[in-house]
Amino acid sequence: MASDYVGTESFYEGGASSLSPDYGNFVGYRMSGAGLGFSGSVQTANQLGETVNALKQGVKAFEVSLIMPEVVENVPQEHFKEMRALMKLSGVKPSVHGPLLDPAGFDDKGWGGDFVQGDNERRMFDAIEKAHVLDPNGNVPIVFHGSVGTPGPEFRPGKGKERFEVEKTFAINCETKQIVPLEQEYRYRPNEIGSFEANEGKGQLFTPKERVASANESDWDNKMIELAKSNKEVSDIIGKSAKSLEGVYKTAIRNNKGENIDLISGKNLPDFNSDQEKDYNQMRKADIFLDDLRLRFTESFHKAYKYGSDVQRKELKDLAKGYSDVMKRLPDGAVMNPLRKGEIFEESFRNLQHITMQKTIEKDGKPVLDERYGAPKIYKETEGFAMGKSAETFGNLAMRSYEEFGGNAPIIAIENFMPGTAFSSAKKMKELVNSSRDNFVKQLIEDKGLSKSKAKEIAEKQLGVTWDVGHLNMMKKKGFTDKDVLAETKKITADKTMVKHVHLTDNFGFADSHLAPGMGNVPFKKIMEQLEKTGRLGEMRKIVEAGGFVQHFKKSPHGMSMAAFGSPIYGMSAGPYWNQVAEMQGSYFGGYGTLNPQQHHSMYGSGFTTMPIDLGGQMSGDQSRFGGTPMA
Repeated sequence: MASDYVGTESFYEGGASSLSPDYGNFVGYRMSGAGLGFSGSVQTANQLGETVNALKQGVKAFEVSLIMPEVVENVPQEHFKEMRALMKLSGVKPSVHGPLLDPAGFDDKGWGGDFVQGDNERRMFDAIEKAHVLDPNGNVPIVFHGSVGTPGPEFRPGKGKERFEVEKTFAINCETKQIVPLEQEYRYRPNEIGSFEANEGKGQLFTPKERVASANESDWDNKMIELAKSNKEVSDIIGKSAKSLEGVYKTAIRNNKGENIDLISGKNLPDFNSDQEKDYNQMRKADIFLDDLRLRFTESFHKAYKYGSDVQRKELKDLAKGYSDVMKRLPDGAVMNPLRKGEIFEESFRNLQHITMQKTIEKDGKPVLDERYGAPKIYKETEGFAMGKSAETFGNLAMRSYEEFGGNAPIIAIENFMPGTAFSSAKKMKELVNSSRDNFVKQLIEDKGLSKSKAKEIAEKQLGVTWDVGHLNMMKKKGFTDKDVLAETKKITADKTMVKHVHLTDNFGFADSHLAPGMGNVPFKKIMEQLEKTGRLGEMRKIVEAGGFVQHFKKSPHGMSMAAFGSPIYGMSAGPYWNQVAEMQGSYFGGYGTLNPQQHHSMYGSGFTTMPIDLGGQMSGDQSRFGGTPMA
């Protein structure tokens, strides 16, 4: 009975031929195996053993992993010298992944302050010294994450001109060091009738940035209200008492002997009558409250000056000068004229309020907020706060490295971390590197007497970026696409001196799964083509981070990486390529493997070894000359 069913053997699907240059898990961008390397396991201090394992596989680039801070301390000093000797003998170019320490001083509890930042800087420099041992005559790239514990803004694709729309950010209270999450929020405002119908009836949209500004305004308003209340308390206490002392209360003091002295003439004043004495004691009580008011005013002035703009600081200096001149004319250690003190504080308080008021300026014919004024920025977005701190740390590390190693100082390659952490975008990574370079340049000019052009040249060489394509790809979990991933790569490569080092790792955009290239959906071809436009791709170490794949499947990622990038099997840049043999039997590092499995051919007849001897085969001719399988 005839059947419409057509079957094929499971071992052969009739797919693409391995003779095709694009066969296998080829990502579309071809790269020599000599340009590829991988990193050692982050879980072991035996980085020497990891190096030996890498050398056995024929890599020409290897990244020593000092990622776990507690593991770093267990790597013997002698091992760095042995790794150097092995790499030098085998022609391997080393790089180092430094410990996961936040350069700004953040940890899982928030910002640890200047002490934690300084401690992290010292530990990071220790890693730089160890990295230098691997190649004392070169410039070893050492990788540090731009942020580790610093939370940053979370983006989603924007509907307007701005492609990156902030849906959530974090703010830090610079006084308490507490971190506060701030999300987009819709609110109804009674003074804005239109807000009730806005955004499909959801109200007026407040962005995270606006909420940070609102937090500062609310915090400062509360402080001003406290000052106003204290000032009113003093006025209430003084009340009508001042009138009974009219004519003398502004000039009268009482010395330690209980005598009433005229402050101006120095003459004794008559003793107060009972009513005046009562009122004078009320003044003394007011004086105590005035001291409390003075302390509150001084603390508010401190915060206004510390967290205000440059323009506000200038005006606050003028306020302080006038306040100081008046206060100097008041005698120390005497209870006198509290009403005059109150007048001084009230005037200073009004001036402080005026300086910290929000003002507007005209721009393009429209009133806009003047960024130079407004409440002191006690709350700051964590990314902006960390920018200055991290740039300070990296600038200091570069300077110490230059002082100790000169032109052979390791290259500090700052890595972009995953979305949701600070400096995850190309824009902020460039800003961080440029700020770090500026810090370094300033020190080179001031401490070493170098010209600005020479200092800039050194800074551009010694500070740059490690572009981690796996971390970059994770932006897809918010709805971004390959086009956005490529756009970020274009931004970071606009400055051709920026990228110093590359981490190649794959994932599906949701988690930092650390698969080997070609196993996820990272658009490697477009990314590598863009990096190639810098003209410096050849000098960059290209390190495959596939720790997740190794952990789960207990296989080396190197052969799969060479297959993904279609690396030539032989030294010349020509086929056959690793992607053409990746699925063939045998070891990835043993050539083609067994080319003619005897059982396979004798059963299915798909080779030429079972052809008759007279046709060049190995069989005596008792089987079909077309492949060895009896046809009848």
